Amino acid sequence: MAFRAAASARRTRQAKEITGATYSITAADHGKTLMLNRPTGITLTLPPDTVFVGFTVKLVVRATFTGTWEVTGQADGDLFFGGIFLSSVAAKSDRFGPNGSSNDTLKADADAKGRLSGGFVNFTCMGPNEWLVDGVLAAGGTPVTPFADT
Repeated sequence: MAFRAAASARRTRQAKEITGATYSITAADHGKTLMLNRPTGITLTLPPDTVFVGFTVKLVVRATFTGTWEVTGQADGDLFFGGIFLSSVAAKSDRFGPNGSSNDTLKADADAKGRLSGGFVNFTCMGPNEWLVDGVLAAGGTPVTPFADT
């Protein structure tokens, strides 16, 4: 009986490698770890905020990017809340949070915004127009906020 419970627990955090230029996150991705592995760039779109409260997905930067990787809400008005920590070996690490009024995109378009491999970000649907964002991204140079408006 314990073996079945352990096997079931392992399935709750399945990994899925993302290698295409675009990816639409769906309800079927709930609880999954999406491994970002397209260094030239990826655009990910969150599911509609009506998916269900508590929907969670984890993104892991598997390869260092030379292009942009970004995550946006399904529609304008799907705002980000919370914050992420950008860790840098070259400069002072820092914490950044979305402004809570217009930031609906996490855009890592420079090393200082978290394009280096090894970082992770969690997105959790908190209700209509509300996504909680938390995680740690690896930055090069002096970290700057990756949060932006569409």
